[in-house]
Amino acid sequence: MLSHFFIDRPIFAWVIALLLTGIGLISVSNMAVNQYPDVAPPAIEIETSYPGASAEEVSDSVVSIIENQLNGANGLMYYESVSNSQGSGKITVTFEAGTDPDLAQVDVQNRVASVSSQLPPVVNEQGVKFSQSTAGFLLVGSLSSKSGDISTAELVDYVTRHIQNPISRVSGVGRFELFAAPRAMRIWLDPTSWLA
Repeated sequence: MLSHFFIDRPIFAWVIALLLTGIGLISVSNMAVNQYPDVAPPAIEIETSYPGASAEEVSDSVVSIIENQLNGANGLMYYESVSNSQGSGKITVTFEAGTDPDLAQVDVQNRVASVSSQLPPVVNEQGVKFSQSTAGFLLVGSLSSKSGDISTAELVDYVTRHIQNPISRVSGVGRFELFAAPRAMRIWLDPTSWLA
């Protein structure tokens, strides 16, 4: 019977609904989100570069050595790795929720440093990169030309030159990833032509 009360008095129902919406909007800005635990577990990403190596060689001589050393890290849940034919390898080390990501990164860096002598010299020269990351994307954007006059390579080049760095410097942005390659130039030199 309570529903008939509001059906018979629609203006009163609208006033109550607007009041509740207003109270909700005001309370959202005052919510103490800091009290709630992080839902996503912290992850540390390790990136290596082994120029000229195949994916199998990167996996065998770089990634597997680092993975073996990561076992036993405090709060380690699991790790996953990817090696590609361009000679790069990436290991994502995921820790239990509540683990301090800064301490986890220091632990991972120390463990990798202890096996750096077992890695190929080229990998050590290129450097091993560490970064804190999360598993998912927060924002995915797309850039296109309405008229079709600008090619994909030109758009990617524009993003690389004018958009990537300013967005990467924004507080809270962890990583900016392009799903296409910017313009590049490949030059072949014939060493014998210099002698003639």
